[in-house]
Amino acid sequence: MDPSAKLSSYLNQTGIEPAASAVYLALATIGPASALQLAKKTKISRTQIYRHIETLQNASLVSAEQLSYGTLFRALPLQNLESRFADQEARLDSLKSELNVMAALLKQFAGSNGAQAQVQHHFGIAGLKQANWNLTKAKAEFRVFESAHISAHLDHTFARRLRERIIERKLHSYDLTNAKTIKAADIEPFAPGRSHYKHVDPQTLAITFEMYVYDHTVTLLDYNPHSMQAIEINHPALSTMMTQLFNAIWNLAEPMEISER
Repeated sequence: MDPSAKLSSYLNQTGIEPAASAVYLALATIGPASALQLAKKTKISRTQIYRHIETLQNASLVSAEQLSYGTLFRALPLQNLESRFADQEARLDSLKSELNVMAALLKQFAGSNGAQAQVQHHFGIAGLKQANWNLTKAKAEFRVFESAHISAHLDHTFARRLRERIIERKLHSYDLTNAKTIKAADIEPFAPGRSHYKHVDPQTLAITFEMYVYDHTVTLLDYNPHSMQAIEINHPALSTMMTQLFNAIWNLAEPMEISER
C-alpha cells in the first residue's frame, strides 16, 4: 500500500471520512491553499471543500488564515489527533461504566413482558467479533472445537485484544483441534498454565466448523465469506450435553505442547 493510501486509511479509522482525508493530504502536499486551489487539486466541489475543512478544523488538523485577498488553509501536525483520541477514550470509558446500569434499566423498563432471548444471531465480521468477545464473559473456562486460530479468521489487532482480555480475566481455555502443531507466535499472547490444546485425529472427528461451549452457552460460528454469521444458544441442557461430548473426545485426544517455532 502506498503512503497516501496508508495515511488515508489511518485517518478513516479515526472517524475522518475519505473526502476530508483527501483534503488534508492535499494541504500537506501543496502547502497553504485556498478552497479553490483545493477543489482543483482534489476534484471536490468548493462547497464540499468548506464542509470538509470544518471537519478537519474540529479535529485540530487544519487552521485558517484570513488574508486581504482571501482565506488560506494550512495542514496542522497529525499528532494533534491525540486530543481527539483522549476525548474518544473519555466518552468510551463513560459509556462502559454505565453499561450495566443501562442494562438493568432496560430490564426494568421491559418488565416481565420483555423479550427473554435464548438465541442470538450475529451477522458479518462485526457479528463474529461480538460472538468471540462474548466468550470473554465466561465465568471461569471455555471449550473450543477449533477449525483454525482466531487470527486466521479475524484481523490480528482484534485477535490480540481478545487474547489479552482472556488473560486479564484469568480464563482457562480447552481447544480441540485437528492441527498437529501449535506455534506460540500464532496464539500470542497466551497464559501457558491456562491455555490447553489437544490434537484429535480427523478420522475420529473432522473439525470443519467452529464451536464454543461455556457456562450455559453454545456458540456456532460460520466464517465462510459468503455466509458469515454466529448463533449463540443459551440453553443449560444443551450446554451440559455439549460439554460432556467435548470432554469425551478430549479424553481420547493427544496433549499438545506449544512450540516456540
